[in-house]
Amino acid sequence: MVKYITLCADDYGQNPEISQAIVDLIYKKVLTASSCMTSSVHWLEQAKSLIILKDQVDLGLHFNLTEGSPLVMSTQFYSLEKLMIHSFLHRLDKIAIEAELNAQIDQFIAGIGQLPDFIDGHQHVHQLPVIRDILIKVYNARFRSSGIYIRSLLDFQFFSYVNATAYFKKCIIQASGCYAFKKLLMAHHIPHNTSFAGIYHFKNSIQYSQFFTQFLQQITDGGLIMCHPGKMGKNDSIAKARYDEYQFFSSDLFLKLNKQSEVIMTRFNHKK
Repeated sequence: MVKYITLCADDYGQNPEISQAIVDLIYKKVLTASSCMTSSVHWLEQAKSLIILKDQVDLGLHFNLTEGSPLVMSTQFYSLEKLMIHSFLHRLDKIAIEAELNAQIDQFIAGIGQLPDFIDGHQHVHQLPVIRDILIKVYNARFRSSGIYIRSLLDFQFFSYVNATAYFKKCIIQASGCYAFKKLLMAHHIPHNTSFAGIYHFKNSIQYSQFFTQFLQQITDGGLIMCHPGKMGKNDSIAKARYDEYQFFSSDLFLKLNKQSEVIMTRFNHKK
């Protein structure tokens, strides 16, 4: 049975090498979505390359609270660990986070000239306690009539593959708010993907083709696979993994695996 899946490259705009790789893969008709880090100093310049492609792929906001500097918040971003602690202890400044989210949305519009097609979070921060409630509030205020979708990270098959790659990493992500966030999305009738895949240990990226084979097997129709392709760049802790992914997605093996798995990569809600 054919499965229609969204393949989304994260971190567009974080640096030129990432953006160049993503644009290249969009032209090759590999990617069907890209998530944009609009708080990056590179964003507005890099956004120019996406404008002519906005009708070919879904372009979304990669809401960022941990990488680089904020657009409007009076303090610097937390590390992911500190953000998670403050989130679960409900010690986050709701007003500041809401202002930052709105600023990053506005910056997306400034770069692309339209609303984002979807929203997700850098390092999955959008599903954390407090932050997820702010996201739903802003969605209802700004996007209710547009029908844009939000990335869900909930994986209903998670416990059935205990020996899969990066299982502990997946445990943390699932435990950090996946189910509660899914319930919120459903309660507010917000469109979202049916399933999610793409997590692995970046240090093992040389085996990415094997991991992607697992993703194709685990994902369900209407699901989303996250990826992080990039060309080799500086000041990027996962530059090698990005390049390994880029090489894989540029290969015939990627197309072969899709065909074998009866998977068609498409934009969200764009089944043919």
